[in-house]
Amino acid sequence: MGAINIDSEEIKKHKLIQEKQEMVEMHNGCICCTLRGDLLKTVKQLAEDKNEYDYLVIESTGIAEPLPVAQTFCMDVNGDGFGHTQEEVSQNPDFDPLSKYARMDTLVTVLDAYNFLSILGSIESEADRDKYLGNDIEDAEDMLGNEESIVQLLMDQIEFANVILLNKIDLLTDGDGGRGSVATQIESIRSLLKRLNPKAIVIVPENPKFSDFNVDTILNTGIFNMEDAEDSAGWKAELEKPEHTPETEEYGISSFVFRNNKRPFHPERLGRIFENFGTGLVTEMSKSSTREGKEDIFAGVVRCKGELWLSNADAWPIEVHSVGRQLEMTPAGNGKPWVGKLLEMHPNGDPSSEGFNEEDGDVWSAIDLTNETVAEMKASASWTDRFGDRSSEFVLIGIKLQKDKLMKELEQALLTDEELNVPIKDRKKVWANDVEDFEGQLLWDLDDVWVKSGDEEGEERENSTED
Repeated sequence: MGAINIDSEEIKKHKLIQEKQEMVEMHNGCICCTLRGDLLKTVKQLAEDKNEYDYLVIESTGIAEPLPVAQTFCMDVNGDGFGHTQEEVSQNPDFDPLSKYARMDTLVTVLDAYNFLSILGSIESEADRDKYLGNDIEDAEDMLGNEESIVQLLMDQIEFANVILLNKIDLLTDGDGGRGSVATQIESIRSLLKRLNPKAIVIVPENPKFSDFNVDTILNTGIFNMEDAEDSAGWKAELEKPEHTPETEEYGISSFVFRNNKRPFHPERLGRIFENFGTGLVTEMSKSSTREGKEDIFAGVVRCKGELWLSNADAWPIEVHSVGRQLEMTPAGNGKPWVGKLLEMHPNGDPSSEGFNEEDGDVWSAIDLTNETVAEMKASASWTDRFGDRSSEFVLIGIKLQKDKLMKELEQALLTDEELNVPIKDRKKVWANDVEDFEGQLLWDLDDVWVKSGDEEGEERENSTED
């Protein structure tokens, strides 16, 4: 989902993937229709690969319906990925189902507990709660109306899961939204999930971000039962469709990419935009699109991911991740500063070049920088003579996004011409202004974050930051 695949770029940086090329990237399409034929052929190829893989994990985008993905395993590996009736299968002696090569083992849904509670909290009356959370899904559909809802998609992902993992428990706090202690909130979520899907195993990880998580609880469990799935009303309804309707059309979900390498974002102006992210997930239930009488055009953003260039963090890219109301910004995890900034401060780091400086060389060596890699970067379309590789690039995914208005608002959060065009010596004073640090950490110069060899004070500073 989206023109840039941020996840794949992050995964490719991981040591395991770099050593063993075992990731297949599929993007810019629907895994249940336009990409389904590719999925069929890819899974078969991996199953027959000489490396003899033990297990295959398919991670679809967060807006995907799980049922059509599971149905892929009943389809002909030589076909186009569209459904087949039982009669068509029986009449085709060459029908070669994917299930012959790979067994569907477990369907896992990762539930954002932090935002899930907010969605439920917007259902005001007890009558609505009973109707929406009742055992009969038709009751929920009556309340939501004929138009498909993003909340209905959430319910589909819950109801068809074998295992439900509760994520972001660490973001819950006692008394959050008047819902009692964290333990009470977790128990409320458990109770609700059991009503929506009595057969699912609900797992609450012991540590944040699945640290030390036992993957045996979700891999090779043997929980998925194809016969039960095929007997379900949802399975049959999906098969009766002439073709799968992409979630982008069915739920009004769209995406667009923001790119700018000419000027950084002003942190305070961008922060005011981020405040409205995800509020549409809550107002969806009350059918309200405004807050305090003013339209929030960013309220429909349910996912944001990418890299930012902030005016007060001129040395380091900032990664941004948001899901619903929860947003996180951290210095880029690859441990590398903006090369453009590095070249401004340490231009003579290549040992083969005239004018080589030993201190510059140590800095270049720390990130494996050479004249050749610098030349490649300068030749890329994203490089500018003025600011090098500094740029912002992120994807927004949301409901009924007004792209032109969103783009205009984002551009107004960038530095103005007056702020941008100050002498280099005055940049820190003007660009950082009253927001000199990034969440308590200085990121203006490399010296703010760089630990030189033998610099014990710097090492202590880095360890303190990591803690």
